[in-house]
Amino acid sequence: MSTNVVSSEIAGQKTDQHKHLERRALKGTSYVVVAYGLAMGLRLISSMVLSRLFAPAYFGLMALTTTIIVGLYLVSHLGLEDGVIQSTRGEEPNFLFTAWTLQVIRGAALFLITIPLAFPVAAFYHERLLLPLLPLLGLTCVVGAFSSPSLLVLARQMGVARVSFLELLTAVVQFAVTAIWALIHADIWALVGGKFASEVVRTGVSYYIAPSRRPKFILEPEALKYLVRFGRWILLSTALTFFALQSDRLILGKLISWKMLGIYGIAYTLSDVPRQIISQFSSRVGYPFIARFSSLPRAEFRTVLMRYRGYVLALGALALTIVITTGDRFIYLVYDKRYHQAAWMVVILGCGLWHTLMTATMTPVLLSIQKAYYHTIAMVLYCLTLFICLPLGFHLFGMLGAVTAVAISDFPVYVVSSIALIREKISLVWQDSKLTLLFLILLGIALLLRHSFGLPSPFSDVP
Repeated sequence: MSTNVVSSEIAGQKTDQHKHLERRALKGTSYVVVAYGLAMGLRLISSMVLSRLFAPAYFGLMALTTTIIVGLYLVSHLGLEDGVIQSTRGEEPNFLFTAWTLQVIRGAALFLITIPLAFPVAAFYHERLLLPLLPLLGLTCVVGAFSSPSLLVLARQMGVARVSFLELLTAVVQFAVTAIWALIHADIWALVGGKFASEVVRTGVSYYIAPSRRPKFILEPEALKYLVRFGRWILLSTALTFFALQSDRLILGKLISWKMLGIYGIAYTLSDVPRQIISQFSSRVGYPFIARFSSLPRAEFRTVLMRYRGYVLALGALALTIVITTGDRFIYLVYDKRYHQAAWMVVILGCGLWHTLMTATMTPVLLSIQKAYYHTIAMVLYCLTLFICLPLGFHLFGMLGAVTAVAISDFPVYVVSSIALIREKISLVWQDSKLTLLFLILLGIALLLRHSFGLPSPFSDVP
């Protein structure tokens, strides 16, 4: 057989493999959209029901406590799932169980940290409820850490359907337990009980959604060395991500009342829906898919990337347009008057999300080509911008200045990510220009439709 024939066969096999991966990615994307659509519907129903059962102050307290737990989680994040996805040994038992062992050790350590941490946190915010609240929510870290290692394998294999089902089931359990408990006695422990019950169910069901060996505690030296080396930049990056994405609630918790913090939390959650959709795609489909093509020549890799990124961001532009032009009406129609100040916040936060969506589709690219340090630099700038602009904005313009600061403070991440991809010969600037024009056209059409129905501009209530 001639060399040309062999080369043609190899090229054909690679093409078939690429098409198979592309089909799986498209299928995974559809699962993400459907599952997250259902989850979003459930979240809205949950928010409507629970906002009538609980005072806004309870949501403010839970938002602060959850932020601290998430912060501890991110500060200790080693990128175990990313390591399993990236490594050629990702599905070998010893490698997988080493990752799972690290996961359990980390969960136990996080819980132990919350016990002494509760005292200074309660003193800083002048709230005694934080003394038991923080360790109780910290206990969910231990429960979640024992979830099946098959979840790591499903992430590697783009097993989006089963993972999405598990997350949806978790949300249903949390809402059901919280609502039933609140009907009996509507205090903050109903919110804690719902969270704890959902984590127990998630961990238990994780052992049934995919076949896997019974996990055991292993710390194989070679696997441990790889995971620690791979995760060092991710550890720093995710620690900075916490300070960037969660510090708004930590700072506002000191500047405003628990009631206003709860209202802000409602607005943030509603406006954040498009970003959550894109983030779900990027982590569950985008990164595993892109990682398989990262060894291709840059031009070919960029072509594959742009095709699927274009589809995802077009969906994001549509979702963001809907949030900006209908979010305030939703607040007025669904929530009682205690929460109506969230209406203008949704509009401001939504307007600041477009560059966030574009950035969310760049991060998996930097990880797949093992250039995570670019993202680390970007998050440093994000933190600096937020820490300076949020207190300054609040001091000068009150809550409007604070919310605007949150909306714009992550723009440096987009700038750094764009420059990094240009340097790596994977420029996405031209695609971003065209997609931004598409977003502005969709937004303009939606605003005209709103006006034709006799509704005021969504910006009319901004103070």
